Amino acid sequence: MENKIPFLLFIFGIILLVLGFLKGEAGGGIFIIFPFIYGTGIFSMIGIIFIFLSIFLYFLHPFKEMQITEGYEKKSGGIIFIGPIPIIISSDVKLAFLVLMAVFIFMIIALTLIIFHFVK
Repeated sequence: MENKIPFLLFIFGIILLVLGFLKGEAGGGIFIIFPFIYGTGIFSMIGIIFIFLSIFLYFLHPFKEMQITEGYEKKSGGIIFIGPIPIIISSDVKLAFLVLMAVFIFMIIALTLIIFHFVK
């Protein structure tokens, strides 16, 4: 149960921020490439507190030893977008190609949406 508390706090924080947006108490924007959220009401204040508290509790949560069975190999991969440049991180070549395909699909969808936005 203790590892579900940060997740639940994060979800409740997002819900409260959405309520703040719907009531007009919260807003957001982008400064250069950094998104930000601001609020003046109680929903946005409690939502932001819940989100920061969930992140804090997640990092304080003690790491439990994982039981790894014989013959089990953990593979992981990910994408880091720095602006329009994707950086692919992977522990396996096959997984790297899978992540690369996901990057191409995501970029095609993003470019299509951008083109249709400007070609009204």
